[in-house]
Amino acid sequence: MSIDWNVHTYASLPSTQDYVKELAEEGLPEGTVIQCLEQKKGRGRHGREWVSPIGNLYMSILLRPGCDVADAGQLSFVAAVALSAAMDEVMVPGHSKTLKWPNDILIDGKKASGILIEREGDGYALGIGANIMSAPEEAICLKEVSGDNRLAIHPFRDHVLAHFAVFYKQWQEDGFAQIREKWLAQAHGLNAPIKVDLGNIQHEGIFRELDENGALVVEISESGKTIAINSGEVYFPDL
Repeated sequence: MSIDWNVHTYASLPSTQDYVKELAEEGLPEGTVIQCLEQKKGRGRHGREWVSPIGNLYMSILLRPGCDVADAGQLSFVAAVALSAAMDEVMVPGHSKTLKWPNDILIDGKKASGILIEREGDGYALGIGANIMSAPEEAICLKEVSGDNRLAIHPFRDHVLAHFAVFYKQWQEDGFAQIREKWLAQAHGLNAPIKVDLGNIQHEGIFRELDENGALVVEISESGKTIAINSGEVYFPDL
């Protein structure tokens, strides 16, 4: 089982994610990739703006995993470990890279990339944004941590896709366990204090683990009980 990547690159688009959702609706095959050099209306989770100037990686991948809807959120973790592996190839020693639940990659405690998964019909649009040459204030880009390593957007994209193909196949054939293990090995704030905002209620506790489905497991400070969180905003005191 392998993915036949079909990459389409554009100078500018409103949103790669919206475009791939349209293609999913039209029935295009898995492996279709839409990339642009800049986005006019890039977005992250909950519709937040994703600033998208020229010089960074913006792409969305059309996937048709044929999995239960409940398991589709695990694709964010598959993408995170793939993107992290590609970053390892260009980062020099002396910098710290961690994966922040549910979909961010941090370098030296600053956001370097984000991942967005959205359903459209029987397909999914997997969006990846990674700061390569520039970053918004309070974020970080790979150029800052690559030393003399040469950076170029398209080769980095190809490395991400190559790693994703490997981990995606592993996830489809063997389930989530190994992806979960790889993600936890790089998890930000594991066994450390965390605050969770669920909208109508907030919790403080300790981030204990990722459960077998990808939910965040938090030990609540007041009660000592653990809860599994599938959706919410998380905050770490060290960030």
